[in-house]
Amino acid sequence: MLQPIPQLPGPAEQPLTETIIKKVALRFFRHYYKFRLRFEDQPVTAKYDLEGVGGIIADGFYSFKKPDGRPFTATFEATSIESKDEVVFKPEQRVLFWDGLAVTSILLVLLASINLRSGFHQLDNTKYLERLGILLILAGLTYGVFNLIAKIFRRYRYIYAVEQFKKYHADEQWIALGTDVFEDKNDKYLRELKSQCVYNGFGLMTIDPNLDPKIVITPSRHDIFAGKRKHVDFLAQKKMQEIEQKGRFDLAYGLFGNQLPGFLKRDKSVLRYRKSFHAQMAITAGCVVMLALIFIREMDNPEFQTVDKQEFTTNIAKSKSNNLEEPASYLGDSSSMPKPKKGTADGGYWDLNKAQEPASSNQNQETAPLADYDAPARQEESTSRGGESYLIYDCSRFYNFDGKKFIVEVGEFTVWDVARNQVESIRGKGIESAALLKTCFTEDGKGYLVYVGLIFNSADEASSQMESWLDSKAFTKTEMRNWKIRAIEPVVK
Repeated sequence: MLQPIPQLPGPAEQPLTETIIKKVALRFFRHYYKFRLRFEDQPVTAKYDLEGVGGIIADGFYSFKKPDGRPFTATFEATSIESKDEVVFKPEQRVLFWDGLAVTSILLVLLASINLRSGFHQLDNTKYLERLGILLILAGLTYGVFNLIAKIFRRYRYIYAVEQFKKYHADEQWIALGTDVFEDKNDKYLRELKSQCVYNGFGLMTIDPNLDPKIVITPSRHDIFAGKRKHVDFLAQKKMQEIEQKGRFDLAYGLFGNQLPGFLKRDKSVLRYRKSFHAQMAITAGCVVMLALIFIREMDNPEFQTVDKQEFTTNIAKSKSNNLEEPASYLGDSSSMPKPKKGTADGGYWDLNKAQEPASSNQNQETAPLADYDAPARQEESTSRGGESYLIYDCSRFYNFDGKKFIVEVGEFTVWDVARNQVESIRGKGIESAALLKTCFTEDGKGYLVYVGLIFNSADEASSQMESWLDSKAFTKTEMRNWKIRAIEPVVK
């Protein structure tokens, strides 16, 4: 239904108030939408001072039914010099701060991850302050650059009238200003208002002291928000206040309503549609946790670690290796000739791996079983036979293993000659190979373990080496069908 508009006062009678601007804007709507296609037999609704659920206010409302049966609605926000705060942008400093903090945190996590992989700055217990200083410098630079660039973005310039329009759907929305709100046409606040109106598809009009409306920006005919805004039913503000007043008489409100803290009560300020920053806070907290995990990972393998002298002495005294007996003899620079003996000695290791023990300039290194020699138990020796050198390592050589190691096992052999032939066969392909006494790694094991390559720190390393042999065709799948990756750990006796 058309709402009658009272006679407008003359320009000399009183200044432009918000009430006068509302009446002029609503009169302009009647003229502006006069020739829009509509059902002629359907009434046109023209009202002002309406309020919707959630405190959304429409200073003016104009609606009619289109030929396709759907309603057309246009609303406006009237602003006089007394309510100038509705159209003057306010910096979103809190959102800018948390956005900057979130971006900075993400960048620090990215750089820390790259550093963990590359080892550019290795962390140890002497570099905590150094690392903290690096992080603070990077964070300060990143935040400063972000703040310098981002503060001019419209995201951080809050305009109440624009943000309220985003809260509900209308086909066209206008901001109606008195010309005395922005007297300077180059005012930065007016320029920002125009920019946001164009960006969001809102219309802008001004009303001069002669009560003549002038279109500055026409609203977009297309829904820029793509249906993301909700439909709101508007009622007269007096009617809405009556509904709210009735709700205040229920028991719960009577007992607790007046006792609610300010932040839980309904906010009617022009700042009520400011953006939240909970997501940015969550991102920042998550990045802090990720940084902590990265630093813990770095400390698992530090460049070096300094310890207190007394603590180090105490740890050595408690060490299991402190209970080992001193070996009867040591391997010197020259070779010795052990005496042949039948039977089985108490553990040993034979190595054909030249990388583990350098050979003399005129000798090739192979292995011989410890059982062939009358050598003291757990003793390292070297012997010569027909120009060939056999290196024998005792089990204590492996006591410094840090946990389990892994080998690519060719097989287990009870006779040394068979094991040696297997080793020599593999060595003939130019691949490293060696033999281990099982007694070094099992309580009751007898015989020898022949393996290919080195002793690896992980099963993945061993598996990768096996794949490289297949790729290089050093061995065939048939030759490797019985090979397996085996974990070994020395038995301390």
